[in-house]
Amino acid sequence: MRKSYCEWGNGHNERTLRKFVYRCEGFREENELKREIKKRKSWNITRVGCPAKFVIAQDQNIEYWYMKDFIYEHNHPMAERDLACLLRSHRRISSEQKADIVAMQISRIRKHQIMDIMEIQYGGYDKVEFIIRDLYNFCHRNKVGTVVAGDAQIVISYLTECRHRDSNFFFD
Repeated sequence: MRKSYCEWGNGHNERTLRKFVYRCEGFREENELKREIKKRKSWNITRVGCPAKFVIAQDQNIEYWYMKDFIYEHNHPMAERDLACLLRSHRRISSEQKADIVAMQISRIRKHQIMDIMEIQYGGYDKVEFIIRDLYNFCHRNKVGTVVAGDAQIVISYLTECRHRDSNFFFD
């Protein structure tokens, strides 16, 4: 699903209606199809005019949200069950998987080997619930977060504490 249309109330400070549509809703714009000079390669055409949508609106009198419209019909084949694990909406790294990944990284296991271990541990690529790109992205965000959190300062604090415990300990 993706966000499509939004209506704002008086003063444009709060939403009163939000429309969510399926990713295949609508069609690619005509000028995008005919443009000869392109800066980058075109994406595959994925929009096929799918009518599936979900619309919620806010009742102004009682200020509660309600479902205004829901259409479930699709005009295209859905992803097969064994390929659904590759859809972005179905991919996630659980908190226990994140802890395992961090522990394996500390042990200096390489990322592609971590993915192999996860596949064996969970019984297949489709049961891991994320792809190798998600793993690389998580490892990068974790590394950046560690540095931002003051990784060097933690080491200096630890060494200072060691110096207080042992008078013969020295660092510079």
